[in-house]
Amino acid sequence: MSEKDVLVPLGISPGSKPLKHSKWERYARYRAQALPRIVAFRKLGNYAANDKIAHNNASRLENKPSVKDRINYLTKQAEERIAEKRARIEKRLWSIHEANIQDFFTTENDLDPTDASSNPAEKTNNPDQQKVAVSPRARVVPRPLTDLAPETAKLIEDVTIDSKGRAVPKLYSKTWANAELRKMLNIGGQKEREQIDVSRLSDAELIQQLADQAKELGIDIDLNYTFAQPKKTDE
Repeated sequence: MSEKDVLVPLGISPGSKPLKHSKWERYARYRAQALPRIVAFRKLGNYAANDKIAHNNASRLENKPSVKDRINYLTKQAEERIAEKRARIEKRLWSIHEANIQDFFTTENDLDPTDASSNPAEKTNNPDQQKVAVSPRARVVPRPLTDLAPETAKLIEDVTIDSKGRAVPKLYSKTWANAELRKMLNIGGQKEREQIDVSRLSDAELIQQLADQAKELGIDIDLNYTFAQPKKTDE
């Protein structure tokens, strides 16, 4: 079967193209934004119909295969965009967390004017060979911002200018990045703590907790230690 014989062209996802009917397209976009059917239907200008009629008409519209495919496609696209943004944020936080301060500084040789050998009075007797002995001293200085790679420069939160006019970078807080990553990945979160706490409960504590929860929900439940005891095997 050739590509022109298929009902849906190869490489085209159902619902990927905007609907030709402008109101149907708007309705699909409203629904993809999680608006209720009645609200989405009324935003098309259908304000006269009561809720029941609006809901029925919206249901009939949404049951059209083309509209249903379009809503599913737009919803999927929105979810994928959220996932992509989350991935970019996580990558950014990891970059801040793993940043190396050495990447922002370098060493350069400086002349030490306090060194005895640098005294201008120490000259040779030959005027044509007058020399000054100088002792070099290495010092750590900020790298020029223009020399930093774009991805490295993004790790700088602020810049201050020192007495010699050099730009001294201040990096984003690793502590802040660590806290944000832990929240994003639910490391040490409430859910994890609850799971750890439950695993540490004794049989008596677990039974009491279940009984208290059942009481709060108004459920009659008969709890005992039978389920906690190993089953006896036939001798």
